[in-house]
Amino acid sequence: MSMGLFEKYEFPLMYTCPEMNAAVEKLKNACKKNNKILGTFMFGTDGLAPALKNGFKFISLGNDLHHVLAASTGMLADVQAKTKEAGKEWKGIPSKLR
Repeated sequence: MSMGLFEKYEFPLMYTCPEMNAAVEKLKNACKKNNKILGTFMFGTDGLAPALKNGFKFISLGNDLHHVLAASTGMLADVQAKTKEAGKEWKGIPSKLR
Protein backbone atom coordinates (compact mmCIF):
# COMPACT_ATOMS: atom_id res chain seq x y z
CA MET A 1 0.00 0.00 0.00
CA SER A 2 2.84 2.39 0.79
CA MET A 3 4.16 1.97 -2.75
CA GLY A 4 1.00 3.61 -4.14
CA LEU A 5 0.24 0.64 -6.41
CA PHE A 6 -3.40 0.38 -5.31
CA GLU A 7 -4.01 3.79 -6.89
CA LYS A 8 -2.02 3.02 -10.04
CA TYR A 9 -3.27 -0.49 -10.90
CA GLU A 10 -6.63 -2.21 -10.95
CA PHE A 11 -6.95 -4.97 -8.33
CA PRO A 12 -5.24 -7.50 -8.35
CA LEU A 13 -2.73 -6.33 -10.99
CA MET A 14 -0.71 -4.42 -8.40
CA TYR A 15 0.58 -7.74 -7.08
CA THR A 16 2.26 -8.68 -10.37
CA CYS A 17 3.25 -5.25 -11.72
CA PRO A 18 6.87 -4.38 -12.55
CA GLU A 19 7.27 -2.19 -9.45
CA MET A 20 6.13 -5.00 -7.13
CA ASN A 21 8.34 -7.54 -8.89
CA ALA A 22 11.34 -5.21 -8.48
CA ALA A 23 10.53 -4.68 -4.80
CA VAL A 24 10.26 -8.44 -4.22
CA GLU A 25 13.62 -9.01 -5.92
CA LYS A 26 15.18 -6.30 -3.76
CA LEU A 27 13.69 -7.92 -0.65
CA LYS A 28 14.88 -11.38 -1.69
CA ASN A 29 18.41 -10.10 -2.25
CA ALA A 30 18.46 -8.28 1.10
CA CYS A 31 17.23 -11.38 2.95
CA LYS A 32 19.82 -13.57 1.26
CA LYS A 33 22.63 -11.07 1.95
CA ASN A 34 21.66 -10.75 5.63
CA ASN A 35 20.77 -14.42 6.17
CA LYS A 36 17.11 -13.65 6.96
CA ILE A 37 13.96 -15.65 6.26
CA LEU A 38 11.89 -14.25 3.40
CA GLY A 39 8.36 -13.63 4.64
CA THR A 40 5.08 -12.08 3.59
CA PHE A 41 1.56 -11.45 4.83
CA MET A 42 -1.56 -12.09 2.77
CA PHE A 43 -5.27 -12.48 3.25
CA GLY A 44 -6.29 -15.88 1.94
CA THR A 45 -4.45 -18.30 -0.30
CA ASP A 46 -4.73 -16.69 -3.76
CA GLY A 47 -1.10 -15.57 -3.72
CA LEU A 48 0.29 -18.63 -1.96
CA ALA A 49 1.66 -20.52 -4.99
CA PRO A 50 3.45 -17.45 -6.43
CA ALA A 51 4.90 -16.62 -3.01
CA LEU A 52 6.24 -20.15 -2.59
CA LYS A 53 7.70 -20.08 -6.13
CA ASN A 54 9.35 -16.76 -5.23
CA GLY A 55 11.13 -18.36 -2.29
CA PHE A 56 9.02 -17.10 0.60
CA LYS A 57 9.44 -19.42 3.58
CA PHE A 58 7.31 -17.58 6.15
CA ILE A 59 3.80 -16.84 4.91
CA SER A 60 1.04 -15.52 7.15
CA LEU A 61 -2.37 -16.29 5.67
CA GLY A 62 -4.39 -13.64 7.49
CA ASN A 63 -5.06 -12.70 11.06
CA ASP A 64 -7.65 -13.74 13.62
CA LEU A 65 -10.26 -11.27 12.36
CA HIS A 66 -9.78 -12.44 8.76
CA HIS A 67 -10.22 -16.08 9.78
CA VAL A 68 -13.33 -15.36 11.86
CA LEU A 69 -14.90 -13.38 8.99
CA ALA A 70 -14.01 -16.03 6.40
CA ALA A 71 -15.40 -18.86 8.55
CA SER A 72 -18.55 -16.88 9.40
CA THR A 73 -19.17 -16.01 5.75
CA GLY A 74 -18.80 -19.66 4.76
CA MET A 75 -21.10 -20.80 7.54
CA LEU A 76 -23.70 -18.18 6.62
CA ALA A 77 -23.73 -19.39 3.00
CA ASP A 78 -24.10 -22.98 4.24
CA VAL A 79 -27.01 -22.02 6.55
CA GLN A 80 -28.74 -20.20 3.71
CA ALA A 81 -28.29 -23.16 1.32
CA LYS A 82 -29.48 -25.76 3.84
CA THR A 83 -32.47 -23.62 4.82
CA LYS A 84 -33.46 -23.27 1.17
CA GLU A 85 -32.91 -27.01 0.65
CA ALA A 86 -35.33 -27.66 3.53
CA GLY A 87 -37.93 -25.48 1.83
CA LYS A 88 -37.71 -22.75 4.44
CA GLU A 89 -36.82 -19.07 4.25
CA TRP A 90 -33.91 -17.85 6.34
CA LYS A 91 -34.29 -14.22 7.30
CA GLY A 92 -31.20 -13.83 9.43
CA ILE A 93 -31.03 -12.16 12.80
CA PRO A 94 -34.11 -10.10 13.70
CA SER A 95 -33.22 -6.40 13.57
CA LYS A 96 -34.16 -5.90 17.24
CA LEU A 97 -31.33 -8.30 18.22
CA ARG A 98 -28.64 -6.53 16.14
